[in-house]
Order: sequence, then C-alpha cells, then structure tokens
Amino acid sequence: MKVLIWIVTWAAVGIWSLLAWAAHLIINLAGNTASSNADVLPVDPETIELVSWLASLGTSVGEWIVIAIWAIVSLLLLGLGYAGARLLGRGRAPNVQLNR
Repeated sequence: MKVLIWIVTWAAVGIWSLLAWAAHLIINLAGNTASSNADVLPVDPETIELVSWLASLGTSVGEWIVIAIWAIVSLLLLGLGYAGARLLGRGRAPNVQLNR
C-alpha cells in the first residue's frame, strides 16, 4: 500500500510539474511578445522603452513566481505522501506457527 501511495504522490508531482511548466511557457511567450511588440504603440520612444522594459521585468518576475509556487506545492504533495505512508505504519509480519 505504501508503494501505491508513493506512486500516486510522484504522479501528482509529475502532473503538477507539467502544469507549472506550461504556465512558465505561457508567461514567457506573452512577456516576450509584449516586449518585442511595444513599438506598435503610438507614443514617444521613451514610453515605448519603458513599456518594453516593464514587459521584460514582468516576464522575469512571473517566471520566478511560477517556480516558487511549483516548489512549494511539490513539497506539500511530497509531504502528504510521506504522511500517508507514515500513517500506515510498519507492516506486521504474518503470524506463522510452526508445527512441532
């Protein structure tokens, strides 16, 4: 049963990691697109530079936030798996009686 708990735990961490990776890619794509296309705004060049810089900064901060949230949730999932395995306790050896 403990093995099943750990298989489910690691599967949950794997699925969570894929979701976090997808969020990381979306933030990166959106930030890079906003940063590289800031020049389409009909404003002065200083404002375009500021918008581009803010988009790059937001991308960097967003990616680190995703990584931090991924780490926290992964540790929580592993902690739950550990707690579940500990609640089961040690397996008892079957009570075998020898015929004498």
